[in-house]
Amino acid sequence: MKVYVSIDIEGLPGIASITMASPGRTQYSRGAKIMTAIAKEIGSSLLEKGFKRVVIADSHGLMTNIEYLDMPRGVTIIQGYPRPYSMVVGLDSSFNALLLVGYHAGAGTIHGFLDHTMSGRTFHEILVNGVRASEYLLNTLYAGEKGVPVVLVAGDSHLRSDVEKHTPWAVFIELKRGITRYAAEYDSFEEVVERLKEGVSQAVDKLKAGEAKPLRVQKPYKVLVRVRDTLLADVLELIGILDRKDAYTFEFETSSAEKLLATIEEIAYIGYGIESLKTSIR
Repeated sequence: MKVYVSIDIEGLPGIASITMASPGRTQYSRGAKIMTAIAKEIGSSLLEKGFKRVVIADSHGLMTNIEYLDMPRGVTIIQGYPRPYSMVVGLDSSFNALLLVGYHAGAGTIHGFLDHTMSGRTFHEILVNGVRASEYLLNTLYAGEKGVPVVLVAGDSHLRSDVEKHTPWAVFIELKRGITRYAAEYDSFEEVVERLKEGVSQAVDKLKAGEAKPLRVQKPYKVLVRVRDTLLADVLELIGILDRKDAYTFEFETSSAEKLLATIEEIAYIGYGIESLKTSIR
């Protein structure tokens, strides 16, 4: 069996400041150390449960946070940015399951730690069929289209309700509890890892029992996107791939989760370019 693990950083325990999440920031080395330790524990646990190959996608920021030399035999790691389909690049029907670890609440979630969806600098909010979309939901829809079930989600407690609503068969493990956008609480690393290992065991057992299934929702996907910058909106309007509704809001429709994720990713890339342009003006 083969399993895919996508690991983000904001939903991990021990991460309580944006300075721990970006290279060059004062506490980034602490964040990378935590992310590496979690990746190692997850990889080892899945191998112990009988998977022959564990593919771990380093899925935060520049996506080079995890220390490669610490990965156990049997683990393949995906790193680097930009890359197609971002946090789930390479996921296809050859995988038996998907695990989402270190995930955070979607943009607009009250008290979610560093709440955002795909790009905090770009998106104020993303709705799919009228439902606020988190990275968990977007990636789970993509996986479902590939026939791969999400069996475990671990991260900020504010994500729990999304998981219970959309994939009730998936095991949810609370790694931290967001207090505000810039504050969180979490138990000792030993306790968190113990819960995570127990969750992995439960998730694999449910998978083997046939209880997990790929997420399917009503199509077409009707997507509403609110961006943070009217300059970005002006550029998106010029490109003409979206229907502009007001200064910040766009809509589009698609019957493909792959196209949905790709379009969101394209907007994020353009948003990054606009931010770079603004900072270069002297």
